[in-house]
Amino acid sequence: MSEKFEVLLLTPTPNEHKSVKAHLARNDFKNLAITLIECGPGRILATYAVTKQFFTKPPKDLKKFLLMGAGTCGTLALDLVGGDMIVSNSAIISDWRMDDGRSISVSPYGGFDYRSPQEPQISKMVLECDDPLVLKTIDAAVSKGFKVGRLLTSESFMTGKDHKLSLGRTYGCLACEMESGVFGYVANALINVSWLNIRVVADTLDEALSDYLRMERDMTEILGNKAVEILKVLDEIV
Repeated sequence: MSEKFEVLLLTPTPNEHKSVKAHLARNDFKNLAITLIECGPGRILATYAVTKQFFTKPPKDLKKFLLMGAGTCGTLALDLVGGDMIVSNSAIISDWRMDDGRSISVSPYGGFDYRSPQEPQISKMVLECDDPLVLKTIDAAVSKGFKVGRLLTSESFMTGKDHKLSLGRTYGCLACEMESGVFGYVANALINVSWLNIRVVADTLDEALSDYLRMERDMTEILGNKAVEILKVLDEIV
């Protein structure tokens, strides 16, 4: 009997984790062995959770393994509303020391330091997974109503409609969050495995942190349901 396809599923916050765990418990998967971990929010905790798991319980076969992130996000695009789902195999990691919407100093994962970055520089920051299995999963997700696009990973909480739109245009990203780029970077640079991220829009262009906190419970419920939906798709493909 062949080994099952392994999925390491990471959720950053307790509410995200609780919802995904509850939905997983109500479903069975024929071909997947899923390990669900609450990694904690932000780049450092996300990196620690992934690397610790690989040291303590490495995959049996790297070719039959997927690193998947699932969480909430804030939109950087006009056509996204609360509850919309994004599936992504592309991310950028950035931090802002001057996060005023006018002058942006970027210090991503690899020693770059750009002010008002131009397209050739931005292209060097893009992390992508082009594994055929991931691309096939994304195509199936689109048919189920998911949006496809790049995610912007930052420790900063974005505010202001014009600022968010500017960031979305500059970096070619649909939404911002705090972990997806790290999952992609660790998967690409350190472990060489396939990866995929799903995110539910929990705050839109005009909303602030208080709005996100108010909507988080409903959005994480959607996240749990849609995470299972994607895993069901993967279960049929592998």
